[in-house]
Amino acid sequence: MILVTGGAGFIGSNLINELLNKNLPTVLCDFKNKINKKYFENVQGILHFVEPVNLEEFIYKNNIKVIFHLGAISSTTFQDANKLWYNNIFTSKKIWELCYKKKIRLIYASSAATYGNGDKGFIDTQDRTYLHSLNPLNIYAWTKNEVDKRNIFYKNFLNLHPPQWVSLKFFNVYGPNENHKENMMSIVLKTFQQIKKNETTTLFKSYNSKFKDGEQKRDFVYVKDCIKVLMWFLQKKEISGIFNVGTGIARTFNDLVINVYKNMNKNINLQYIDMPKEIKNQYQYTTKADMKNLLKCGYKDTFYTLEEGIKDYVDNYLIKKNYEIS
Repeated sequence: MILVTGGAGFIGSNLINELLNKNLPTVLCDFKNKINKKYFENVQGILHFVEPVNLEEFIYKNNIKVIFHLGAISSTTFQDANKLWYNNIFTSKKIWELCYKKKIRLIYASSAATYGNGDKGFIDTQDRTYLHSLNPLNIYAWTKNEVDKRNIFYKNFLNLHPPQWVSLKFFNVYGPNENHKENMMSIVLKTFQQIKKNETTTLFKSYNSKFKDGEQKRDFVYVKDCIKVLMWFLQKKEISGIFNVGTGIARTFNDLVINVYKNMNKNINLQYIDMPKEIKNQYQYTTKADMKNLLKCGYKDTFYTLEEGIKDYVDNYLIKKNYEIS
């Protein structure tokens, strides 16, 4: 039995769809009022729906082989530090402990946001000195780095760890099933919605002299590639560690917006706006995954280019399925 926390979310729902496609017994853990049945290709195929408050009891009473821990408060502007601590750090600690006690394999979501402004590089290493040197730019990113640091401490100093443990530092993910993310949805979906409503697309101005407006860069990774990586680790139970999940290529926000307009056969209508004060000091101007670690372990699948990913997302999901416009 495979359990997915955050199974109603963006990456979680896509993963559950793939697990069910492979006829694997799958349990969804999330808040029932957050479950959007439209996200699932076969919602009847899900074995159990578990509320987070009942998660620990469920794990103790059932034969769970693998936990994909994807549940977290992922908003980079969320201000309630107590809730962030409980949901992102304390709950992750409990799941790690349950997994080493019950010999359950654990694959969990970290974040590229842990790298801060990137001045220390984007290196997916287990080195505690490096992890302690990182300076995340918001509380969410700090919680994700704290989880990695604590887990490495458990492993290195106490020898307490699951039979397999994998921390995946996801970069800027976009793709189907992100409608619920509101202000945290990808710029691809925001641009699509702005075009459908005949509104001007907006991007933040740059306040860094090294970057022109719209030339800020991200490693944009299509969610289908993230699912491939998750499923690969499911098959590779002998591999543990911290791994980046990106394309290894940084592209500009201008590139992204232009490609959405191109795939919708629309003339570009783009304006640069002031960045909100609350994120000015938290803003990453470039991200680029170092992918050598994953490739060295034997991962061979190619990643969607930005052009390929946007085309698939727009043509086969946003237009084809007539996504709701918020």
